[in-house]
Amino acid sequence: MLDHHIQRSIVYNLAFSDSSRFSELQPADIDSKLFTYHLKKVISAGYVTKYPDGTYALTPEGRRIGKTVLKKDRFIDQAYSILLLVIRRREDGAWLLYKRNTHPLIDLTGFMQATPNANEPIATTAENECLRKSGLHGTFTVNSSGFFRVFEGDELESFTHFTLLECSDVSGELIQNDEYGEYFWVTDPDFDDPTMLPTARVLSDLSLSHDHTFVEHTFHL
Repeated sequence: MLDHHIQRSIVYNLAFSDSSRFSELQPADIDSKLFTYHLKKVISAGYVTKYPDGTYALTPEGRRIGKTVLKKDRFIDQAYSILLLVIRRREDGAWLLYKRNTHPLIDLTGFMQATPNANEPIATTAENECLRKSGLHGTFTVNSSGFFRVFEGDELESFTHFTLLECSDVSGELIQNDEYGEYFWVTDPDFDDPTMLPTARVLSDLSLSHDHTFVEHTFHL
């Protein structure tokens, strides 16, 4: 992983765009020579590439750590542990979906995510994160768990260890309070649409089946 905070901030900021120019990445309070030094470091480390038009973007390795690069204990070859939250409205069966605005898998749509907290049960974490990010109240129960690997071509884009929780008693008015994506209700989503995360179909099927099982899937974009 990257040791310097400037290097980590470069990768983090690039997680929010397809590419950026030097002037867009450089903080106003950091000297150009110093910033260039650290930019070259993240390029040589294999996390960032420079395009012929002069812009910079994350490599597949960089996209995998993306916004999590600020966590010092994040290791690129280890599965990233997440909670995936399937939330539905009881009155019309609508699904709460989430469009990502960061790498990996930027611009694709799936379900709300949360990070497990060692100091509380995961159902409590799900309830707290749902309220914080969307303004919605609800009770969560564990459905299933497993591993997902997502490849684009031969490159690994995402490797996650997930626990799926679901909520069908949600209440409140939807707000937007998540810097990493946008939430919206869909009554009859097409989980096989190419704008969906490849994991969405598996997760929706797990939620509907209530099998309480462990799964392991590999997807290719």
